[in-house]
Amino acid sequence: MAILREITDIASVKMPIGETWTVSRCRYRSDDGAKGRVCLATGIHGNERMGQLVVYDVARRIKAQPECLHGTVDIYPMLNAIGLDISERMVPTGTMLDMNRAFPGVQDGTALESICYAIVQDMKGADLVLDIHTSSQITSELYGVRVHERHADAMISGAAALCPEVIWVLPDKPVHNASLCGALTQEDTHAVVIMVDERRLRAQMVVDQVVDGVFCKLRELGIWSGETKTAPAIQSIPCMWDEKDICRVTCRRPGMFVPNERNGSEVAAGDVLGTIFDALEGEPVETVTAPESGLVFTQRRYSAVYPGTLIARLCRKERA
Repeated sequence: MAILREITDIASVKMPIGETWTVSRCRYRSDDGAKGRVCLATGIHGNERMGQLVVYDVARRIKAQPECLHGTVDIYPMLNAIGLDISERMVPTGTMLDMNRAFPGVQDGTALESICYAIVQDMKGADLVLDIHTSSQITSELYGVRVHERHADAMISGAAALCPEVIWVLPDKPVHNASLCGALTQEDTHAVVIMVDERRLRAQMVVDQVVDGVFCKLRELGIWSGETKTAPAIQSIPCMWDEKDICRVTCRRPGMFVPNERNGSEVAAGDVLGTIFDALEGEPVETVTAPESGLVFTQRRYSAVYPGTLIARLCRKERA
């Protein structure tokens, strides 16, 4: 059995800055008539590059074992191609707009709106869309899957096949509905956000973790017949269903924050998460501690902080 590979431009818009913004899709499809379809999207934020390596390794594995593909895998590696070119998070159109707050877009709208509209129209109807993001330079996060509240009941158990360390249910709010995941959810297309952090471990280790999860999910959907890792039981994965399951830890004083590495660890109330110091005075000004017990799944790295800055997120729930 062979696979068919096809590269298609799904949207192309002339920009005021003299560039052309093109969104391309690479499709891998088996020739056995199988109907399953999964989309992998990345590059919405131009300063998040880990997704490029993830989809590259997914494509490599498909091409290495073409006989194991039964269906379609669509890869969209550069949604915000102009931002990726200059490593800029926002869309560099002069107004610096966040692409992930512009969905579902408008067919005859601005360049950004028309691009977003074309992306949603091309992806909707898939069995699953995986929107891959990378944590910011000043935060460290566990490998997590974020599911929209509207589809949570139907998708939580299946999210375990992606082999995440945590699962987070995003509330049905306008800010989330304007994201790619939220817009597809409104179209009744199952979509999840995959959050990875290449700075926590060696980059290839993180990529392997995510790619293994992708193929584990493809196997569950019947799109992949090759060997994969065994997915964890859903009961073993911490899952945050609403805001009550999350404890946000902030600081009270400005200065430079030096973390105690706690990400991925269970902490008890009073455990030190880091120290804030005043470089001018040469003195520590605040010791940030965990207000309660929980799993640290987000932690700030060494950086400047101000009163109210998020230092860490703790998951209060032990399992899904």
